[in-house]
Amino acid sequence: MAVKLNGGDTYESIGKITLTKEKFPIAFNAKVEELLEEGVETDREEAERLVSQMEIELEIYYEKGTGLFAVESEAVESGTIYSPYTAEACENYI
Repeated sequence: MAVKLNGGDTYESIGKITLTKEKFPIAFNAKVEELLEEGVETDREEAERLVSQMEIELEIYYEKGTGLFAVESEAVESGTIYSPYTAEACENYI
């Protein structure tokens, strides 16, 4: 059975995180590189400063028989989400 995405009345957030070089070096670097590649920033130092100030909200989901996962809230609102365990598309909230 596919995971059903949260709706406004069933929204479950684990809170907002901030990417830092120390705690999340791989994700931090990927986000910095994204800003540089997209031309949002042209200077690495400025891109790092910007990323370190971003707050990213995560929604939490549990897929029976497989496990727990979190998804960036903006991704849930703007596209199709797939289970990281089964690669099955999650059902939209209706």
